[in-house]
Amino acid sequence: MVILDSNILIYLANGTLGRQSIARRDIAHASITRIEALGYSRIPANELLLLMALFDESYNLPLTDAVIERATKLRQRKKMSLGDAIIAATALENDCDLWTANEDDFGHIESLRIYNPLKA
Repeated sequence: MVILDSNILIYLANGTLGRQSIARRDIAHASITRIEALGYSRIPANELLLLMALFDESYNLPLTDAVIERATKLRQRKKMSLGDAIIAATALENDCDLWTANEDDFGHIESLRIYNPLKA
């Protein structure tokens, strides 16, 4: 299973990244990803519909106590946004590859498997 960072979901919705890139894959998202991706006030209606469909098609990986603990430790080690810490912790706790276009935001996390589909 792969967990999609907010930017990857947005790129899928706006056509920057083709939907074939996630074909035949089990996709998931961290609970905070839904807030990040849908929280933008100026999402075009067509992109909003595609984002909603992507969230409906993917597994929601909830914010558990284990994810909270791991995200806290990640932030103690190196300054990072709360959203990134939760997304990384969710990927680690669920043994998922993280698909992101923001590799630099996560590159310092040794055991995190990162893939940038925009470079494929």
